[in-house]
Amino acid sequence: MRKILRSISIALLALAGVSATSGAGLAGEWPKDKPITLVHAFAAGSDYLARLVAAALEKGVGQTVIVENKPGAGGAIGTGYAARQKPDGYTLVTAYPGPAANFTNTMPGLPYKPLEDFEHIIQFSVGDMVLVARKDFPADNLKDLIAYAREHPSQVSAGNNGIGSYGHMIETAIMDMADIDIKLVSYKGSPPIVTDMLSGSVDLSVDYLGDAYIKHIEAGTLKPLAVISASRAKILPDIPTLKEAGLDLVAVPWGGIMAPKGTPPAIVRKINEVLTEYLKSEDAIRKFAVAGQIAAPTTPEAFHKIVVDEEALWRDIIAKYKIRSE
Repeated sequence: MRKILRSISIALLALAGVSATSGAGLAGEWPKDKPITLVHAFAAGSDYLARLVAAALEKGVGQTVIVENKPGAGGAIGTGYAARQKPDGYTLVTAYPGPAANFTNTMPGLPYKPLEDFEHIIQFSVGDMVLVARKDFPADNLKDLIAYAREHPSQVSAGNNGIGSYGHMIETAIMDMADIDIKLVSYKGSPPIVTDMLSGSVDLSVDYLGDAYIKHIEAGTLKPLAVISASRAKILPDIPTLKEAGLDLVAVPWGGIMAPKGTPPAIVRKINEVLTEYLKSEDAIRKFAVAGQIAAPTTPEAFHKIVVDEEALWRDIIAKYKIRSE
């Protein structure tokens, strides 16, 4: 009997050892097997932040991190590709409001489920959206803009980066909330919007507060009317938020990192820890500011909530106006 009990004890200890070794092996081996790929679902030139984050992760985990651009369909192609990869910590993907949340409602037939097919690792940035007007537009604030638009229905034009873009949805929400009719004009990028505003061909724009606008705002050739954030932009301290100006809308574009659903929690935590440390550094804060962005790390749980709340924020507007991403 003693021999039987002794054999059972040895077997249980051996099993426990195997289990412990397996768990330790996962944390210990990753990411030694091969380089990590960070998929950026947009074209080269839009990957400044992605490359900063990749470099920080590479330094933090001691493994090469390759940024792979997979543009197309507003980010849906690259994001969908990442969703189909093995959840082993070797494929990550940058996350932005459209492909990571709002395409749920704006892109019928989407080949992945944004809210279900990923582990949300960390938010790495937030930025400001700005409502800006051409220099000689006959309104200097939101109240006057609304009054002018009501007196001139369908005569005020507003540029954006395409149907389903963040700017387009904010413009649609402003029209809905203020009960005004503005002609929305789609462009492929911010520079041509700015060019047409400078020439007087288009009156307004809701867009990311980045270099394309900042230099003209500082020069006085474009005038900001409101920012769409919860608080005023640091570089535009005298410009009210949309909420301060009278419309209860807060919309903050964000960037983050996701991994295919099922990626081990230990790997998710490790990536989060490494990037959180970097994003809190003076180096990250300074380099993100160059792109008009704020380094803003979160826990995985907090980032998941941000993505879920994003989809909920726009769901009704998307349905009401039948918005479909281009």
